[in-house]
Amino acid sequence: MSHDSVREFIRSFNERDLDAFVATLDPEVELHAARGLRRGPEAARTWATRPPGGVQQTIELEQLYEDDTESGGGRALALIRRAWHWEEDGSAAGEDEMAWLFELHRQRIRSWRPFDDREAAWQAYHGGDGSSGRRESRGD
Repeated sequence: MSHDSVREFIRSFNERDLDAFVATLDPEVELHAARGLRRGPEAARTWATRPPGGVQQTIELEQLYEDDTESGGGRALALIRRAWHWEEDGSAAGEDEMAWLFELHRQRIRSWRPFDDREAAWQAYHGGDGSSGRRESRGD
């Protein structure tokens, strides 16, 4: 069920549906944005609010991998394509491949971390980044 949170996070971000976006988030959410850490749903709402006009981005989900999310926790790794377009006429303005790493708690998003480098994202997904300060035992 929690993978629905990730899909809804992406959908609501793309559609600027801020109430739905915030509803996917855990009260203790941390967004590791390019311009610094954003903590809590209201900071996340501000981060997701994009002014109209100019170059806008749309996130396309290519693949979603999940680890132990059936319990409502665990992690998910989304391989995404970020497409940029001019809002005025919809013309393309470039695209890039990225990965987004999510940590879930009670089927809501507790942490979001973007990666420009998918290989680095894979390492983090498998617990190799050490950034959380803890490593869950996976029994494998």
